Amino acid sequence: ILKAFHRHWKSGTRTTMADGWIIGQLAFIYAFNTVKPAEIVDKLISIVIDVVTPGRGTGESSWWMRGLRSLEQSAERTRREIDIRSDLRRWDEEFPFIHHELVVRYLVGALASTAALLLYDRARWLTSRKR
Repeated sequence: ILKAFHRHWKSGTRTTMADGWIIGQLAFIYAFNTVKPAEIVDKLISIVIDVVTPGRGTGESSWWMRGLRSLEQSAERTRREIDIRSDLRRWDEEFPFIHHELVVRYLVGALASTAALLLYDRARWLTSRKR
């Protein structure tokens, strides 16, 4: 085990491990600072509302019934959006140190860091394979 560690240490891979760490940190910092959490939260809310709000039902043979159903559906969507946003506001008041926009920033940063490390490892593997 010590011989393998010594070979690993002398081969110079410790610098590529440090390079990978730096790349991951830089990707996290960049994504954390450039992401717009409000846009992501708005998109997630619209996706949740699309999934939760039921679609068109039966009994819409006339134009009047279709209009009434469309009005009901838009009112339901608005009510659900207000409920979700009030839950987020309540969360922010209850846990001010874990603000929902900060959680979005951390998740995006972690995703960017993971993606950067995967791409870096893949590129490193491809270049070492060509040698």
